[in-house]
Amino acid sequence: MRSLKALFRRFRTDRRGNFATIFALSAIPLVIAAGAAIDISRAYIVENRLKSALDAAALAVGGATGKTQAQLEEIAQAYFDANYPAGKLGVPGAVTVVQSGSDVMLTASAELPTSLMGIVGIDTLDVGASSQVTRQGRKLELALVLDVTGSMSSGGRMTALKDASKLLLQILEDSGAPAGEIKVSVVPFDTAINVGKSNKNASWLKWTYEARDPYSRWGGLKTVTVKSNKWKGCIIDRDQDYDTENTTPTSSDATKYPADGDSCNIPEILPLTENWTTLNSKINELDPNGNTNTTIGLAWGWNMLTPGHPLSTAAASADDLDKVIVFLTDGQNTENRWTRSGGSIDNRTEKVCDNMRTAGIKVYTIRTIQGNATLLRNCATEPEMYFDVTQTSQLTEVFTSIAMALSNLRISR
Repeated sequence: MRSLKALFRRFRTDRRGNFATIFALSAIPLVIAAGAAIDISRAYIVENRLKSALDAAALAVGGATGKTQAQLEEIAQAYFDANYPAGKLGVPGAVTVVQSGSDVMLTASAELPTSLMGIVGIDTLDVGASSQVTRQGRKLELALVLDVTGSMSSGGRMTALKDASKLLLQILEDSGAPAGEIKVSVVPFDTAINVGKSNKNASWLKWTYEARDPYSRWGGLKTVTVKSNKWKGCIIDRDQDYDTENTTPTSSDATKYPADGDSCNIPEILPLTENWTTLNSKINELDPNGNTNTTIGLAWGWNMLTPGHPLSTAAASADDLDKVIVFLTDGQNTENRWTRSGGSIDNRTEKVCDNMRTAGIKVYTIRTIQGNATLLRNCATEPEMYFDVTQTSQLTEVFTSIAMALSNLRISR
C-alpha cells in the first residue's frame, strides 16, 4: 500500500506528460461537440424529408371525402411511404391523422441512429414533423394558356409541359372540391387560336380584313379574304385595341375575330370543364409548331373566364370564385396579324396583361428557358406568381406549387 501511495505521488507531481494528458482530456468534449453537430445536421435532413412526405400525404387526405378515420390513416400512410421510401435516412413510424373542422393535421416521427453522440450514451435521436392542410371552400375557374410554338420541341420542353400539366390537373382533381367547383380550360396558342371549324357560321367571325403582307419589303398591309369552306378553325388578332380588350363581339366588324386563312396546326381550344379525362386528352394533343404571339394566347385565356364570350362557359364573378390564368411560353414574340416586330407585339401583350389585372384576373406566368423575362414578370399579378424556369425538369415543381396554391386545400402549417 505504501508503494502504491508513493507511485501516485510521483505521478501527480510529474510535469513531463501534462500537455499530452490535458490535450487528451480536452479532446473528449471537442469530439462530442463535433459529433453533435454532425448528428443534428442529419436530424435536420430527416425533418425536412418527413415534412415533405407529410405535405403530400396531407393534401391527399384533405381531398378525400366520405372516408372513415381508418381509411384516412391508410391513405395518409400510403402517400407518406411513397414519398419517404425505405432506405432513406431515419426510420419513420406510423402517420397520425387528426381532423378538426376544415383543418387536417398529420404528424410523424423517425428514429435516427447517431454517429458520434453514442460515446456519451445518446444512441438515437427522435425527429418529428407535422403538416396541416385547410379546406378553403373556394371555387376556381382556371385557363391554362400554353405555348405550342415550334421552339417547344427543343430539349424535351413539350414532354415536360405535358407531364407537369397533368400533375397539376391531378392535384386539382384530388383536392376534394365538390362537383362543379373547379373547372379548367386549355388554350393552346402560337400566332393564332383554333376555335374549331364547326363554328364557321358564328356571327363573331369575319372573313375579310387587313393583315401583314408577307411579300411587302416595308411591312405593308394587304386585304385578306378567307373562304369559309376552306377554313380550318383558326383565328388571329382582332382589330386594335379590341385585340387587348375583353369586349364581347357585336355586329360591328371591328369587334369580330378574323378567320385565319393559313394552315391551322394547333389543337382546338377547350372551354372550361370539370371532365378530367377530357382535359388530360387535350394536353396529350399538344404538338409544337409555328411562331409566337403571346397576346392572342392571353386574350383568349381571358375570354374563357368571361361569361357571354364566344365559346365561354364561365360563371359570373363572385366573392368565392377565383378566376386564374396560368400562362407558359418559351420564346420571344415573333409574329402577329400586323407585324414581325417583337417590340411592337410586346406592347400589345403588355396592354392585355394590364387590362386583365384591372379586371381582377389572377395571372401566373412561366418563362421556360427563353422569352422576355421583364414582360412576363410584369404580367404576373404578384412578383411571386412569376416563375423563371432554366431547366425543363423544374416545370414539375413549378406546376405543383401553383396547383397547391389553387386547390381547395392549402398547407397552412
